[in-house]
Amino acid sequence: MRQSLLTVTMLVAVWVAWMLRDLVMLVGFAALLAYALDPVVSWMERLALPGRRRVPHGVAAGLVVVLLVLVVGASLAASVPRLVQQMAGFASTAPETLARLEQNARAFLQAHGGKAFATGAGSANDATTSLLATLQRASTPLLGRVAGSLGGLAGVVLVPLFAVYMLADRDRARSAVLGFVPAERVPRAERLLDALDRALHAYVRGQALVCLAMGSAMAIVLTVLGVPVALLLGVVVGLAEIIPILGFWLAAAAIVLEGYSKTPGLALTGLAAYMVVNYLMGTFVSPRLLGRQVKLHPFVVNVSVIGGGMLLGPGGAILALPAAAMAKSLLDEFGPRAMERPRAA
Repeated sequence: MRQSLLTVTMLVAVWVAWMLRDLVMLVGFAALLAYALDPVVSWMERLALPGRRRVPHGVAAGLVVVLLVLVVGASLAASVPRLVQQMAGFASTAPETLARLEQNARAFLQAHGGKAFATGAGSANDATTSLLATLQRASTPLLGRVAGSLGGLAGVVLVPLFAVYMLADRDRARSAVLGFVPAERVPRAERLLDALDRALHAYVRGQALVCLAMGSAMAIVLTVLGVPVALLLGVVVGLAEIIPILGFWLAAAAIVLEGYSKTPGLALTGLAAYMVVNYLMGTFVSPRLLGRQVKLHPFVVNVSVIGGGMLLGPGGAILALPAAAMAKSLLDEFGPRAMERPRAA
């Protein structure tokens, strides 16, 4: 009877979590942010005040999150106007550039016997008009989805707030959770919480290594190619690694716009270089770095990210790997092999 009640309770909890999956994902993002900022909070907490008093843990957590919000806000305020200006310039010169490229391609093919490609004098303008109309039709549903999700985007504001709570009241929250556990099961519950804590710390370390490797590689490549502000673009590419799929397109758009401010050819070259580096890093480097930290095979890493993206979109792709890391840590701690170790000893 007790086992049946426990099973029903777990099923109800899973159903409630699925119905509130947007809130669960926000809490998950806040937890990842809290684990990422925890080393900085610990360092600031060790700083001594003028009276040789340590900085309180809650104050250190609040200061770190506020500084992060200020840095992100200042970066957006400095970069968004330039981005809008570059997008306007790109849109104003794109028809002329496309027409010039088509004329050059037609001239090349005609010089090499491709007469079937030759068209009338107004074909360049017609092709450009058709292409722009196609892009406009394709972008309309996208803009609609973005506008429809503004309410969901407003929830992102809650992530730093939740992160402050998790950082400031970490020990108190752990004690509160253990307070609901019967006394004879407290040691097992502590082992479970420690296993989850190790898994999340390992994931944060692995993701930081991936962002650092990808950002550094692209900064070097873009510097060699002569793309403007290559270091800043490297930072953008590194941060984009946190967001599967969507992050790639955001970083690619930034590289294209920045390269196009110099020449269209540089924009294409930068985009091609980013695609090659992203493929090589995503295939050979990133799964190994993450897998080594979270102790998961690269195949499991890729499958987890793809499955989470298919189930819950970009947010699910971000949270899939830490969820898999926590599941692996729990299996290592409470699985059959873990139960056999004390007996063998």
